[in-house]
Amino acid sequence: MSTSDKFVYILTFTSMLVTREISKSGDPSENIQTFRRINLNILCSRYWWLEIWKGKKMSFPYWRLYWNKNEGAYVYYDEKRTFLKPDHIYLIPPHTPFSNGIVHQKLSEESDYFFKCGRINSRQEEKRHHERGDILHFFTHFTLGFPYDDVRPGVYNVALSKETRKHLKTIRASLIKGSRNFSLKESLNIYSLILSSIDSLPDAIWQLKKVDRRIMDILKYMEENTDAKMTNETLAAQLFLTPSVFSRLFKRNIGKSPSKYLTHMRIDKASNLLLHSNSSIETIAMQCGFTDRYHLTKVFSKLKGTAPAAFRKRYY
Repeated sequence: MSTSDKFVYILTFTSMLVTREISKSGDPSENIQTFRRINLNILCSRYWWLEIWKGKKMSFPYWRLYWNKNEGAYVYYDEKRTFLKPDHIYLIPPHTPFSNGIVHQKLSEESDYFFKCGRINSRQEEKRHHERGDILHFFTHFTLGFPYDDVRPGVYNVALSKETRKHLKTIRASLIKGSRNFSLKESLNIYSLILSSIDSLPDAIWQLKKVDRRIMDILKYMEENTDAKMTNETLAAQLFLTPSVFSRLFKRNIGKSPSKYLTHMRIDKASNLLLHSNSSIETIAMQCGFTDRYHLTKVFSKLKGTAPAAFRKRYY
């Protein structure tokens, strides 16, 4: 055997050994992994000036992320007032009943919910409102999907890092110039800001009870198909279970019947669309699985204590 033949033989033999070793212990397909599914949905992102910021016991089915460039505003929850400082981001989970305000603000009316505010359109306008003493307020609303929208209520603060400061600066610049159709880079900045802030929250708020994987799958299906007709029979068929077995499994894991949970899910989605879209109430009813706006109004009024039109007029 020539020297070159020996060299080829050695390379071939070595390659066979490496291939066997990888196949035996390093092939990704032999190491089953599971990852938590997060359905991050950004509802809005704004940069406003606030002269009056008054809301009492506000509770909505979405997360809020707040950052203020200057001091003076606060949120009030569980008998505690939290002042919003420029060196922190503040996160408020869904269904947290909180109030807000600005120190020494001059109220022009006595309603429980009243804002005097507007969008910041230029650096000059930003400077002018800052000099007037108005609050420069960045916020974004978003959802994470089940079960991460169902965590312990509260007002949580996260210290700004060098990276989050950079994201905030970039996002604010986009909002000041009037971005509506956000580019990939602009969107990634908002995603990064939200995810890095969420990652900094205390582990205790994520102490969620374990949910059967089959129920997690059906919840994902329900979230993605709220406009479709769903019954216990059709949902059970998705999991190849009988309706009675499915109903018991669902209630044991979630604490509500499938129909009751689906109704609340649809009303939460309708609430978000009423506050974050220009869609008509008729269109929203269709998108959320109601037969028409009258059906939505009946169910919405029962659960929220107000009609969809009045809800939108008050909070939009």
